[in-house]
Amino acid sequence: MSDLARRYTFPRTHRLKRKQLIASLFDRSRADVETEAHGCVRMLYRWATPEEVGHDVPVQIGFAPGRRHATNVQRTRVRRHLREAYRQHQYLLRDGLPDAGSPLIAMMLFRGRSDRADTCIWRDVPAVLQKVAAALPEHD
Repeated sequence: MSDLARRYTFPRTHRLKRKQLIASLFDRSRADVETEAHGCVRMLYRWATPEEVGHDVPVQIGFAPGRRHATNVQRTRVRRHLREAYRQHQYLLRDGLPDAGSPLIAMMLFRGRSDRADTCIWRDVPAVLQKVAAALPEHD
């Protein structure tokens, strides 16, 4: 797909906001949750049912800056960088998804220092999206 044909939007329906779905990604007893990491970014993901998600979307993703940042300003800045880097590189993940079927839910976590967030996020988000796309099994 060419850059002109790609849509770089990130509508609200693609944002992971349901507490129950977010908690399911962090439940260590679940065997269906996978993880990939690269540099300062880690991504947790699993297949969900359309009924769980409530929208007809291929992916719902949330962003978490972690707790090591001293101020809310730093956490917000990191979250904004994660969201924008994902928005611009989401095609790396979405091109590898099946056209129809179960949606993928994911959380993107930042695990680095806040003073280096602007450089390492933009370097590591595309790499982790490629890793996840390559690791996705065929799923209906």
